[in-house]
Amino acid sequence: MAFHDLASLPPAAVRAVAQTCEALISAEGKERPTERERELLATLFPSLLGQPWPKDPAATIPVGLSGLVLSRRQRQEVMQLLTLLAFLEPRLDQAKVQLLKRIAVELQVEPETMADLEEVCRGHVLKSFGDMYRRTFHALNNDGVVQGYARFILPMLGVGIDREHESRYAALNAAPAGSLGAGLHAYYIDNNFPYPGSRRGLPYAYVAIHDLHHVIGGYATNPNGELQVLGFAMGLFPDHALLIGLPALLQFQMGIADPLAGSVAPKLKDQLDAPAFAQALQRGGATTGPIRDFHWDFWPWIERPLADVRRELQVL
Repeated sequence: MAFHDLASLPPAAVRAVAQTCEALISAEGKERPTERERELLATLFPSLLGQPWPKDPAATIPVGLSGLVLSRRQRQEVMQLLTLLAFLEPRLDQAKVQLLKRIAVELQVEPETMADLEEVCRGHVLKSFGDMYRRTFHALNNDGVVQGYARFILPMLGVGIDREHESRYAALNAAPAGSLGAGLHAYYIDNNFPYPGSRRGLPYAYVAIHDLHHVIGGYATNPNGELQVLGFAMGLFPDHALLIGLPALLQFQMGIADPLAGSVAPKLKDQLDAPAFAQALQRGGATTGPIRDFHWDFWPWIERPLADVRRELQVL
């Protein structure tokens, strides 16, 4: 199953994307791709484009790439594929990041996220994550920096606890067996997670939909599961895809700690299961309905059978 929009690329565009992939994993012919990069590219390319890997593509970014990949959604999906390729090995390669930045400018997608990744390469981790937080606060909740950080910090101090949602989550223990609510309740109890909006929990406005994706998608809460659920979210929200996924890729694949998530998630290396991540991207992109709204009010769905919810949203 290919990305829906990339499956319709004409042959010339498919070859151009293949050349760009080859250029990236070889740093335009300056580096020898690892065996793992070669094997995974051979798997990921046909999986996401629905076309076989072309024979001997040139290791150069083709002139006029943006004129071959026309729609914005196609450009976003190509950028997601390329970013995934850059993370196959658990080390940040500055030459590859520079290429990603050039490609983002050419495709007119994700230039700010690529600039943040470049800052990480330079060792400016706090600056990079700070900018990603700022853009996340604005893009997902229209929060300013102060309001965004306040949502995370104040409840820990006992101020601004979300009592309404805290009580709603507590009532999930009475949800019908097999329902979305029962699955959500089990998610918090089995993982010993605090409810969103509570004193120990993360802000409802930011974490509630993430937790719901775990339940609806059936994703675990180990590093591989967290990467997959964020791949799923990237497919759901293509306009903010790499802003959503990059912090976890850095945290779990490159071992570069996210300052905000470091207290609840370990920094690890080489946790990325690239085919599973790609499948999660496809899965998120194929869903329909209100789950594609970051502020979906899912509470009217809470007593419905989880299987029916997945079926209606086309969570394959």
